[in-house]
Amino acid sequence: MRDGVSRTEKTAAGQPAATRYNRNMYRVAVIALLVIFAGLQYRLWIGDGSLAQVHHLQSMRDKIAKTNKQDRARNDAVQTQINDLKSGIGATEGRARAEMGMVKPGETFFLTVPDETKPAHNAPSAPSATSGAG
Repeated sequence: MRDGVSRTEKTAAGQPAATRYNRNMYRVAVIALLVIFAGLQYRLWIGDGSLAQVHHLQSMRDKIAKTNKQDRARNDAVQTQINDLKSGIGATEGRARAEMGMVKPGETFFLTVPDETKPAHNAPSAPSATSGAG
């Protein structure tokens, strides 16, 4: 109270005088803003396009990129083999000698067998074969 005038003036009916701002409207506005904010937070953390989903998709992308890189390397190696087989007889002959034991006419094939009486140190798992012209 200042100069005998109270801050809360009353109308003739004893009701408080209308103020410029309505407190109930502020409460409704604040609640509405909080609901909107909560909805946006839900989408950010849980809903479609959330941070967790983005992280999961990035890890899947990295995994697929790694697999693709390995597959490209394997495909390049196979393509090189195919080109070698198409281009010359040397690659075909080498493969036939290694896998099928091919011997040319006029060649002598020697098969060495390890001695079974002595313990073999660093013995190869398969018998070695040498060929010489003779």
